[in-house]
Amino acid sequence: NKKKMLPINRIREYQAEVKATLLDAEAKPIFNYTNMIVDKPNLSVLLKERVEEENTYLIGVLPEFRFKGSEDNVKAVNILSFFILNKTDYSEHDHDGFINIFADTQAKALAFVKRLLEDKSNFTGALCHFLNLLDENAIAVNPVWNMDGCNGWVIDINLDTVF
Repeated sequence: NKKKMLPINRIREYQAEVKATLLDAEAKPIFNYTNMIVDKPNLSVLLKERVEEENTYLIGVLPEFRFKGSEDNVKAVNILSFFILNKTDYSEHDHDGFINIFADTQAKALAFVKRLLEDKSNFTGALCHFLNLLDENAIAVNPVWNMDGCNGWVIDINLDTVF
């Protein structure tokens, strides 16, 4: 029962599960819109279609795969990215309001990372059997500024699976 490269549908299932179960203090979902994209140019098209009322978005990118190891022990390194973004009407925000968008989306990004780590340790969720291969040392959370009218964070993670 070897784990192969990460199936795309498992990622989509995980995003849907996170959307349904990761709630704020008022028991409302912290993500109102989820989707999966092929690459960043595909993200541009998707973001132009979004509206502020759908904030906050959780958008996964199809994984990239790299391989490491030797001929009898090859692993696929699954490199995944998740964007956590809010559509922003710049005319409605001064500098403090703009920074508050990052504070809000940062809290949601960190909640998502916490969820990944909890699902890894609890073996729960749609990705449970893959998340146990999550490399905590490779998690990166970086700000995203003015990406097609959206601001927030991108989370990059690595999962090593047997090839």
